[in-house]
Amino acid sequence: MSSFKMKTDLDDSATDFRTEALVRIYRETSIEVGSKRTKLYRAMLKMIENGFWNPGDRLPTDIEFTNFLPLSLATVQAALKMLAEQKIIVRKKRQGTFVASEENLSRELVFFCFVEPGSTALMLVDELNLSVAETANRGPWTDFLGERNRYILVTRTLDVGGKFKIRSEYYFSNPRLRVLLDFPLESLRGIALRPLLHFRFGMPTTSVEWQSSFERFDKGLAHELGVPAGQTGLRYDVRLRTIAEEPLAFHRFWVPPNKCTMLIPPIR
Repeated sequence: MSSFKMKTDLDDSATDFRTEALVRIYRETSIEVGSKRTKLYRAMLKMIENGFWNPGDRLPTDIEFTNFLPLSLATVQAALKMLAEQKIIVRKKRQGTFVASEENLSRELVFFCFVEPGSTALMLVDELNLSVAETANRGPWTDFLGERNRYILVTRTLDVGGKFKIRSEYYFSNPRLRVLLDFPLESLRGIALRPLLHFRFGMPTTSVEWQSSFERFDKGLAHELGVPAGQTGLRYDVRLRTIAEEPLAFHRFWVPPNKCTMLIPPIR
């Protein structure tokens, strides 16, 4: 049985979740004008730009695509050929099909990225730590998300090209998102949270408000980021809203001093 078979239980593997996302994106794309191969091509691009497939990820085989999409093998191969010709994917004989490396992807296909001075290549962002828990802590997320006894908190530590680290915290209050506490951590590793909320829970991000400020990192944060205690860096507070301007998530992350440029793409 194909490992890409659709499932609906909470123990879905990351692969199954990506399959479900591709099917939904293709269905949305299929109402657009164009040939089937073009629609599949667009759906695959959205999978990459939304963070479902990351640089280096192995894609399903050509046959496996036809198992969960209403398309012929010829159509699938034609769409993959278009992506390969643009160097968005790499086809390796006897190995499979892979998303191209970071430096070969255009900026529009990467949600969150940094560029070093004098370079146009995107820096590789690795996830070092991931945790999902409940917290009773109060903060600016309380005013934005509303008063709750507890909030769902997704915390990540990211390494940017071996140059510096970032700490990221996502706060949620919607009761539907409590199931995130039951997700196996492995199924969330490398998955961007915004597309997860959109395609798994029907909560697309419709607007984003950014605020930045300088902050002295306390001892714990400085240790995590590998900088001296009391180091001053940037803190970003990001408020995300969904349909009808309802609060969706509060995202806070810290970036230590560095010489790189952070690229912030528009909402899609």
